[in-house]
Amino acid sequence: MAALIYVPGPTQVIVNGSTLGYSDNDNLPAIQFTDYQHEVKTVLSGAAPEEIVLQGTVARISVALVKWDASVYQAMLADQRGAYNASPVGRRIIADGAYFPLQIDSVSGTQNYTFNYAFLQPEGTGDSQWGNRERVLTVNFMAIPGADGFYTYTP
Repeated sequence: MAALIYVPGPTQVIVNGSTLGYSDNDNLPAIQFTDYQHEVKTVLSGAAPEEIVLQGTVARISVALVKWDASVYQAMLADQRGAYNASPVGRRIIADGAYFPLQIDSVSGTQNYTFNYAFLQPEGTGDSQWGNRERVLTVNFMAIPGADGFYTYTP
């Protein structure tokens, strides 16, 4: 299993079939896999859904977008906040349908990763503009493995 997402050049980030935004060569996506060696407790916010408790593993995907679609972003936030606010303790991401497919594609169309069971981390977004730097939207997703693993990769 890859420890890094490798997509050359700028990327396109697609959430639930809609283009969320684009990264550039200075802001490429990153992924981190965590295999828990200690007990994980589920919480009401859905930050630790039942699948993580049972499977003991999670992937965190971070993307910094230099261009994004505000309507897709707001729809994603509204959907995920609604899922968190209505979720019981011990909710299951897959069984409750509180996930979306997350696709990270090379703009050139040569490589892509698809995470089938991704969701937005609580407090997982940040909009920043520091000094003379252009505005960047950072979005942090979590993904859990399904029957086919964490993701599919197409070279």
